[in-house]
Amino acid sequence: MAGFNDFLTKAGAIASKAADKAKDLAGTAAVKTKQYSRIAKLNMDISGQKDDMKKAYAELGKIYYEAHHDAPDETCAPLCQQIDEAAAAIASMEEEIAKIKAEMETVEDADLEDVVDATETEAGVEVEIQVEEPAAPEAPAEPAAPAEPAEPAAPAEPAAPETPEGTREDPPAWN
Repeated sequence: MAGFNDFLTKAGAIASKAADKAKDLAGTAAVKTKQYSRIAKLNMDISGQKDDMKKAYAELGKIYYEAHHDAPDETCAPLCQQIDEAAAAIASMEEEIAKIKAEMETVEDADLEDVVDATETEAGVEVEIQVEEPAAPEAPAEPAAPAEPAEPAAPAEPAAPETPEGTREDPPAWN
């Protein structure tokens, strides 16, 4: 029985070491989880700070442009020109939008011919549209005489023979 008691003592010691190791691993995992969580939060905070910087740079650039766009220094001149060109393009597009909206408001329920005529004039194309009235319906035809019974159908051709590969050959051509 001494051998069995030694076995139980050794098994208990091994189980105790395994439990201690599991506690250590769980503690390490908890620490790592907290560290990764902190890193994620810091990265989010960094992104927020970068967004704030972009907004501040944009505002600073706007202030500089408004104060110096007529005579910018040589390093900022190309950017000021780019802003001027974009502003001119935007103004042109907004004018076009306003023109289209004004046209839309003045055109009530235009019919197809007015639209086609206007389009033809703009394109320099002459098109004539002819509308044909549908013909009056014809009187119903007299009922046809009963048809004579048809001749019996010819018997169907037998299926094509199998080829050695297991596929059917094409049937002979009908003349």
